[in-house]
Amino acid sequence: MAKNKRKNFIKVFIPKFLISLPIVVVIFIITVSFMNLKSEKELERNNELYSDSRINKIEELLSEYSFAEKQDLIGLHLRMYQSSAAFSWPGYKSIAYIEDENGEVMQDSEEALQIMIITKNENVKNRLRNVYTCDLDYLKSLPEFADVLKYNDDYTSDTLLEYFTPKKIVDCYPVILNGYADPDTHKFYIGKCVFPYYETKMIAGQESDVLFEDSEPYKKVVADFTPEDISGYLEYSSVFDSDSLPNESSTTKYFDGEIITSFTILVGGTSDVREVTSKVTYLDHMSHISKQVKDINGDTYTVHFMISDNFTKAYMSVMIIIALIYLFIDAGLVLIISKISYEKLKGFYRNEDYRKALMSSMAHDLKTPLTIMSGYAENLKENVQTEKREHYADAILENTSYMNGIITDVLGLAKLEEETAKSKTEKLDFCEIAKAQAERIKPLFEEKNISFNVTGSFNRKADRASLERVMDNLLSNAAKYTKDGGNVNVYAKDKPFSKHIFVIENTPIDAIDVKPSKLWEPFVKGDQSRSDKNGTGLGLSIVKNILDNLGFKSKIKIKDGWFKVIIR
Repeated sequence: MAKNKRKNFIKVFIPKFLISLPIVVVIFIITVSFMNLKSEKELERNNELYSDSRINKIEELLSEYSFAEKQDLIGLHLRMYQSSAAFSWPGYKSIAYIEDENGEVMQDSEEALQIMIITKNENVKNRLRNVYTCDLDYLKSLPEFADVLKYNDDYTSDTLLEYFTPKKIVDCYPVILNGYADPDTHKFYIGKCVFPYYETKMIAGQESDVLFEDSEPYKKVVADFTPEDISGYLEYSSVFDSDSLPNESSTTKYFDGEIITSFTILVGGTSDVREVTSKVTYLDHMSHISKQVKDINGDTYTVHFMISDNFTKAYMSVMIIIALIYLFIDAGLVLIISKISYEKLKGFYRNEDYRKALMSSMAHDLKTPLTIMSGYAENLKENVQTEKREHYADAILENTSYMNGIITDVLGLAKLEEETAKSKTEKLDFCEIAKAQAERIKPLFEEKNISFNVTGSFNRKADRASLERVMDNLLSNAAKYTKDGGNVNVYAKDKPFSKHIFVIENTPIDAIDVKPSKLWEPFVKGDQSRSDKNGTGLGLSIVKNILDNLGFKSKIKIKDGWFKVIIR
C-alpha cells in the first residue's frame, strides 16, 4: 500500500458515519411514528373523556326541557368542553357546537363570560338554575377586559417544550361584585368588578408558586361598568366583609334579593370550525365525536365535539432534540468503532514500515561484508599478496558468519511473530522471569564484575516462552554493554495509585549517540557503527516486536548515565 494512499482517522470515520446515517434515519422515523400513533390515540381518548360528561349533561337537560329553554346552559357545557380540551395538551384546538335537523348551527362554544345562578337551598332536588351570558362583543367594548380575554392564550401551550418549561404569566380573573341580568334575553351586564393581577408560574399545564396579595407584583383594580338604564333587570350582588379580595368564606351573594351560590367562568376559544378541522401536515390528527339528541319536544339536534392537534408544531422541538441525541449516540458509537479499526490499520502500517525498514537495513548490513568478501575473493583468485591468503580466508569466514547471524536472526524473528500470534497467555511475574534468565547468564555478569539486583513485582498475562526471550535479550544486551564493575537493576512498581512499570536499567560502556527510540529499529546500534560484528542490531527490535504482539507498551530512556528499558 503506497504511503500517500494511507488513511488517516478522518478517512476511516467519515465512511462509517455515512453508512450509519440511514440506520439512524430509520430509527428516528420509527420513533416519530410511535410518538405520532400515541398522540393520535391520546387525542381520541381525551375527546371521549371530555365529551362524555358534557353529552350526558346535555341529554339530561333536554329530557326535561326544550332546547330553546336551556340554550344558554347547553352553551355553558359546550364552552366547558372546549376549555378542558384546549388546556389538556400542547397543540390542541377544540370546538363544540350543535346543529339542528337542517344542519344550521344553533349553539357553539364561542368565547364568552357566563354566570350560572344556583339557589342556596341545596336540599331542593330540582333547584332553580339560571345561566346568563356576557357576549364577546359586549366584553370587547370594556377596555379593562383586554387582559381577561387573553386568559386562555396565556394558559395554552403550542409546543411540548413550552408545556413542560416553567413560564410566568400575568393572571387576571375577574371577580364580579355586582351585575344586572335581563330576564327576557338572558344577557348579563357587568356592574362593579375587581381585577386581581398576580404572577403565576405555569408548568405542565398547572399553576404553582402563586404570589398572593401581600407579594409583589400583586395588584388589584376596581372598575364600574354599570349600565345607565338598569330598569327591569335582575340584580346580582356580592358583599364581602373586608377590603381584601373576596373569597367564599367572607362573601355573601344575592340574586334578585335571594341568597345564592354562583360562579363565573370565562371559557371557549374560536368559533371557526374550519380552523379545528384543518390538518397542517400528514402527521396531524383530528378527532370528531358527534351524537344525535332529542329535546322534550321531540326535536332532533346533533352535538359535535371536535379536537385537532398540530403534532408537527407541538413536537418539532422535541423531534429535533431526539434527532440530535440519536446523531450524538451514533457519532459516539461510530467513533469507537472507527478508533478500533484505525488502531488495527495503524498496526498494519507499522508492520509494513517495520518490514520495509528490516529489509532495507538488512540489505545495507549485508552489502558491506559482501563487498569485503568479494574483494578478498578476487585477491585470492588473482594471487594478489599471496602471503595474506590466510588473512583473506579468515576475513571471508568472519563475514560469512556475521551474514549468517543476520539471516538466522531475521528468520528467527519471522518465526517468533508466528509463534507469538498463536501463543497462550498466563499470569506471570516479570521480575521472577528476569531472575531466572539472569541466573542462566550469570557467568556474563561475573566476568565483568557487574552487580545485579531485582526488586518489586509486575504481574501480567503473557506467553512464557516469548517473555523469556524478551528477558534473555534485554539482560544479555545489558551485560554486554555495561562497563566493568557497573550495575544492572531490575525493578517494578505495581501498587495502587502508582505508575505501573517494569524497568531494566544498566550503566552503559560508552555514550549513545543516537535517539533512544531509534534503537528499537532493526540493525541500529548505539554508536551507529556498521562494522561491529559483536551483534546484528536485531536484539532490541525483536524485543519490541514481541512486546507489541503481547499488547505491552515499551520505551527506551537514557537519563543520568542510565540506559533504561521501560515496559508498561
